[in-house]
Amino acid sequence: MFTITTTIVLLVHVICETVMVAAFRIPQHNILSPSSFSYHRRQQQQQQQQRTIVCNVSNGDKDYYSNLLSTFKGDFDNYNQVIQDRIHGLEPREGGGHEHIHCTLVPCPQHHNDHQDQQQQQQQSQWVLAAFYFNGNLQKIFRFRMYQLIQPISNELPVRMKLNTLLPHVERQLREYSEKPCIWWKEVWKIWCKENRIDIQQQTDVKEWNKLQAEGIPTLVSSLEGCDVLWEPNWEPSKHAYLYNNEYDDDAITDIPLSTGESYHATMEAGKKGTIVDSISLIPGKRILIKDELSLWNDEFWINDRGYDPDDDSMPFVYGNQRGVPYKLQKVSNFITSHASTDIELQLQRELVNSDLEWTLGEEYIKRVVSTKDAAYRSIMT
Repeated sequence: MFTITTTIVLLVHVICETVMVAAFRIPQHNILSPSSFSYHRRQQQQQQQQRTIVCNVSNGDKDYYSNLLSTFKGDFDNYNQVIQDRIHGLEPREGGGHEHIHCTLVPCPQHHNDHQDQQQQQQQSQWVLAAFYFNGNLQKIFRFRMYQLIQPISNELPVRMKLNTLLPHVERQLREYSEKPCIWWKEVWKIWCKENRIDIQQQTDVKEWNKLQAEGIPTLVSSLEGCDVLWEPNWEPSKHAYLYNNEYDDDAITDIPLSTGESYHATMEAGKKGTIVDSISLIPGKRILIKDELSLWNDEFWINDRGYDPDDDSMPFVYGNQRGVPYKLQKVSNFITSHASTDIELQLQRELVNSDLEWTLGEEYIKRVVSTKDAAYRSIMT
């Protein structure tokens, strides 16, 4: 009976995968969701009711910075948006659709000291490791970044986020552990300790850890000048027009206030004109004009990131959505620590918040999903 059941499960998996590949038309190595294409089609009407967003939440509270930090972490994935694109006949790039991308934001563990004076607290910043990859495949990371979110001296001022690339040897080390983002900061710590001839003890030294954050991390990254992003506590809707547009022309949608909880919105300090940088990972030696806006909720992260060729008079797209529709990533997990406030735990833990998308987190989670579904099939068949 087990052999027959297993065969049935494999046949079902193959059929679903074949249908999904035809729907996506995405290059090989695309890892497909266990969810069926027909399920997403049945959900189309419900999801279409979430196209127009009226953001009317004020974020001018005293905890804006800390609330932003608590939200700007975890895994985010736009798989469901890609499904809707394909249903509407939209392919990536010139086709007006989106690539399937995943964003992982890993915050640097903090040492909390209740005795820090106010001036020290105001000068604090949060470092966040960020990785972006295609098609739920952690072996296809196309961008590594290190963000530094700097606490403003006033609650009315924006939170400045500085963008940095990793030095080559740091990025190589993290890519060796691409499927284990929970230990990325542990690897950064090892690299810094080795370069500074510091013996790695069983328990992390608080003084050295603080020195790493204040002085060490800047030596492991290269700043992307002119690319600073500002998270505005009093944001201007005119700078985020995409929030109010229907994504698909055939949606008969009226204004529906769907924003729940706090929202955070950011634009580049350079403004609408963007900024020109030298491409590192996409087209080495090529300049790219970058334009970017961001919107963040507790359960979604929208990235309106576009790149253009400034050396061509027609300013052709290099990357990004050519209809100006942001990548709408849904939250999949949080990164948490279980340590006491006086300790430093370098290995973080993942807290799953969206089981439908957990397969996008890597091979370990794909096996768990398949194992769970296989067990469910076996319980039904037997």
